[in-house]
Amino acid sequence: IKLMEDRSPEYIAMFFDAKGSTFRHEMYADYKANRPPMPEDMVVQLPYIKEVTAAFNLPIMEMAGFEADDLIGTVARQAEKAGYSVVIVTGDKDFMQLVDDNVKLYMPKSKGLYKTAGKEEVFEKFGCRPDQVVDVLALMGDKVDCIPGVQGVGPKGAAKLISQFGSLKNM
Repeated sequence: IKLMEDRSPEYIAMFFDAKGSTFRHEMYADYKANRPPMPEDMVVQLPYIKEVTAAFNLPIMEMAGFEADDLIGTVARQAEKAGYSVVIVTGDKDFMQLVDDNVKLYMPKSKGLYKTAGKEEVFEKFGCRPDQVVDVLALMGDKVDCIPGVQGVGPKGAAKLISQFGSLKNM
């Protein structure tokens, strides 16, 4: 509500993960294997969040077999191709790969404030351009999602390698 009041977006949608596994689980059985389930006090809030979202007449986007992240990225790129400026509201660093001239992130902070993330903030966080974030993440892995990465390569080493070679493919 605060975001709508403060920013008055022309279009807005809410994205949710659908229940069940995704195509990533089929590709890699250990995907998110170590991640604990959502806390029960949050689970019980989801129907109310969807109810409030519907009361505001906002579209709710979710699709079996896909995470909300996949849908957000797809819709962001489609909107951008249609000529819109896109703002994604999330605290998830993985979305930094989508940042460009027409896609920005609002990363929630405390008390309803947001830090805007553009290309400069992506470079500060990852040491690379947004289009290279996927390669940096692939090298360093992601413990939260149980993705191993390359042993001995952390964030700084991954950024250095991608800076040196330009891409994982070139490396």
